Amino acid sequence: MKILLIADIHGNWTALEEVLAAEPKVDQILCLGDLVNYGPQPAECVAWAMKTLPTGWLLQGNHDRAVALDTDPHCSPAYELLAAATQEVSKRLLSRAMKTFLANLEPMRRWHFNDANHVACHATPSDPLFHYLTEKSALTIWESELVQAGHPDFLFVGHTHLPMKTQFQRTLVINPGSVGQPKHGDPRAAYAVWEDGAVKLRRVAYEVERTVRAYDGLGLEPHVVHSLTEALRTGRDLPTAGYNPR
Repeated sequence: MKILLIADIHGNWTALEEVLAAEPKVDQILCLGDLVNYGPQPAECVAWAMKTLPTGWLLQGNHDRAVALDTDPHCSPAYELLAAATQEVSKRLLSRAMKTFLANLEPMRRWHFNDANHVACHATPSDPLFHYLTEKSALTIWESELVQAGHPDFLFVGHTHLPMKTQFQRTLVINPGSVGQPKHGDPRAAYAVWEDGAVKLRRVAYEVERTVRAYDGLGLEPHVVHSLTEALRTGRDLPTAGYNPR
């Protein structure tokens, strides 16, 4: 069995198209959430998910929930302005049916297949929508999260936009990174492939400037577009959000 693992697409349809083209022969796709916000093409991403992903193989991210229910996504301070501005765009571009679809998703799922237990969540097992689990997290946090997950064979997480593949006790923990807004210093779209228990982290280049051009006409303030496009072009996290031109 071969599974494409993707997360944090964030309205970047151009990047998602390249990932799908790079991995055409998969048996299933697991998306760990956040189809919307930040990027200029949220409707295309949600429409694809509604048509393609079977029930249970798409998780709800904090931004999906925020757009669907008109709530705060509780993102980091550096991204609050960008999230608020693009959430208004996502709300405007998504149909009522799309918002209902996002609202009905679950942020965490469990499976047993290939003689192994698998847990998937957008963020962490203890807080599937909002917390963060990275390689720099304290040992006590790792221990607590794996207890919360039930010590599965595989734990799939997203939310940080940072690719990760690490063995902790009996669990292989995988974060495929972000398709649409990488933050690890590489602007290529990040994803992972699970095949019969073996996992590979991968990246694929896409036409970043095509995504940049898609911001035209959305009504976003120039400083918001500047910050968003710089993040796409560099693949780096933002130290601050809201570039203020002199």
